[in-house]
Amino acid sequence: MIRVGIIGSGFIVPIFIETTKLVKGFRYVGIASPQEEQLKALKEKYGIGYYSLNNDDVLSDPDIDVIYIGVPNGLHYEIAKKALENNKHVILEKPFVPYYSQAKKLIDLAKKKNRIIFDAVTMLHMPNYEKMKTLLPELGDIKMIDINFSQYSSRYDKFKKGIILPAFDRKLAGGALMDLGIYNINFVTGLFGEPKKVNYYPNMLKGVDTSGVLVLDYKTFKVNAVCAKDCRAPLLTCIQGDKGCLRSEDASSVIAKFSHIFNDGKKKEYALNKHPEIPHYHEYMVFKKLFSEMDLKKAQELNEQTLLSVKVLEKALKSADISFK
Repeated sequence: MIRVGIIGSGFIVPIFIETTKLVKGFRYVGIASPQEEQLKALKEKYGIGYYSLNNDDVLSDPDIDVIYIGVPNGLHYEIAKKALENNKHVILEKPFVPYYSQAKKLIDLAKKKNRIIFDAVTMLHMPNYEKMKTLLPELGDIKMIDINFSQYSSRYDKFKKGIILPAFDRKLAGGALMDLGIYNINFVTGLFGEPKKVNYYPNMLKGVDTSGVLVLDYKTFKVNAVCAKDCRAPLLTCIQGDKGCLRSEDASSVIAKFSHIFNDGKKKEYALNKHPEIPHYHEYMVFKKLFSEMDLKKAQELNEQTLLSVKVLEKALKSADISFK
């Protein structure tokens, strides 16, 4: 049984709990956040052992093995660091952190403490994503990758009226690239590694990127990746080669199904994910296995992908002169 402490009480926390209930083997010992009414509701609904308004009560609890962190982006680093210092394993919601130096410090600390720190990015652990990897050679020479992850946010309406919620709060590392664009970065770098050049072209409002285009140059092919919280369009994830393409009408975070389309028009369809309606299922199956086997080597291999994605994220932010410091 994985004894879990939860930091946070926002919309992502019930998703974590519902998903891990399906995975099985997780017990929710305690939860902490400043939002007492939300804590009361979560404790009652999910049978969580206790709640506290003080994070330290959960972070230092000797009956807790793993800390799940689902808080605004700008709070990730300090809470994860304190959890590791308390000898806890950590599940850190995306985006991991905005800066490479922070990611490296957390990962090095986890290694020093012989603890797992797990970057909760959905698609990296999906069977459909793994299948895409195996099909890449059949596409011939890769030429173009197009991604459109546009998801109009109800918080954007409030943002325009001057009501600043964490998703659009620069002080809390909000914005479209941090929220949606990080999926695009992980999708591409998980398949093709580090790009030669990184540029992000944002639409800025009140100092926050509400949408933008990330351009990655791999020399022999280019990536055009849209992330938007201020407008909506059909989702698209497409890898194009000179012998065919892999195309999905899902966001890069999901890839519930995709098509392998050949140049002669023939098509093969793939839908390999278990529980495709629950995008987080496979990542927590992976974490459960890492924890049950205490596979620190595999966890550290996954951390290398985290370091790469954060490196590209930081370059993108820097190219657009976006800073959260």
